Amino acid sequence: MKNIILCLTAAILLSGCAGVLKEQQPVCTGTAMVGGQESTVQIYGVRKQNNLTQYRAGYPFNWTWVSAGTFTSTTCQ
Repeated sequence: MKNIILCLTAAILLSGCAGVLKEQQPVCTGTAMVGGQESTVQIYGVRKQNNLTQYRAGYPFNWTWVSAGTFTSTTCQ
């Protein structure tokens, strides 16, 4: 009985956090060489830092900021 109550409590707590993170839509796409193959990567943000353009890239870059030089082409403006 104790395990059932614990499981229900955990489920309720986790479902309460379901809407906290917003789903982002990509702003553009880019083509990058990953593992020797061209891959299309979705880009979720663009910023300029120290006169360098950086893109917030999704998979396979794990949503980190990467240099624009990483991409062979992009649809970003």
